[in-house]
Amino acid sequence: MQASLLDVLLGHFDVQSPLSSVSERDQRLYSVMANLRRLFNTRQGAIEHLPDYGLPDLHTLYRDMPWGAEQLKKLLEEVVRKYEPRLTQVNISYQHTDVNQMRLIFVLRAKLDKKQIVRFQTTISATELIDVSPVRRDS
Repeated sequence: MQASLLDVLLGHFDVQSPLSSVSERDQRLYSVMANLRRLFNTRQGAIEHLPDYGLPDLHTLYRDMPWGAEQLKKLLEEVVRKYEPRLTQVNISYQHTDVNQMRLIFVLRAKLDKKQIVRFQTTISATELIDVSPVRRDS
């Protein structure tokens, strides 16, 4: 099984993806995405024994837009490198800001288990939880 221990204990990767609904081949990918969602949606200081787990309060970064996007990119890379060891060669690029929806969109590119290249779109919104979804390969 490619799911993490936490995913197995919970019985799902997220509320819409029970373990049994995901093929054995894709479970590692879903597990990484679920971990990234938990990581990005946890505020630093919320876990007492890991005070730097998660992201800081993002309100100050929103105030500093568009310059805050580069700072946020660096923060995302730092926490992914530290708390998602299945990903290596992590590179995050800023894609764009949707001003009307108050969203920042980044693409995370990395190697999963040092061999498979994966890409995730990370959408950060002022009004919703941070979302992580796979990016389909370019044609």
